[in-house]
Amino acid sequence: MTEAEIQLIALFFYFALLDDKKAIEASTQALALCRARLKKNPNLKHSIIIVSSTKAIWDKIKLRVPRGRPNTSMESGWLIPEGLDMGPWREFQKNSTEEELLSVIWSKIMKIEDQNISEGLGLTPGTIRYRLGRSLRKLGSMTQGIRRIARKTQYESAGE
Repeated sequence: MTEAEIQLIALFFYFALLDDKKAIEASTQALALCRARLKKNPNLKHSIIIVSSTKAIWDKIKLRVPRGRPNTSMESGWLIPEGLDMGPWREFQKNSTEEELLSVIWSKIMKIEDQNISEGLGLTPGTIRYRLGRSLRKLGSMTQGIRRIARKTQYESAGE
């Protein structure tokens, strides 16, 4: 596995869990599973193996991690751009279904093609596109809601 693929696995768990320590632990497990699956079937696309492996590890750990309660620290080594508002993502992570959350991470954050996601999960590409569309609408509405709240707060502050 390449360094870029290892980073993708780490990104998956960082955005899925919003917990530094658990993301590192899960990434390590998923990486080991990817390597084992690649050894068994070296001709399979790496992105398909990454999807199936991250989903398998997610299924093992998801019940132990409360969603919507981020547990990140500056010392953890995750570099988040300064000024990036993670509020909408935290809200999405907390309120979305598992299918919605994971489809956005694989498709939009990890940039894995729908066909490869569908093969990794054993679903049709149409199912993946449907989940992704629903997810993006929900995430978009959350960002709109946060923008409205921010504008309202600014307006109230200016009116004092």
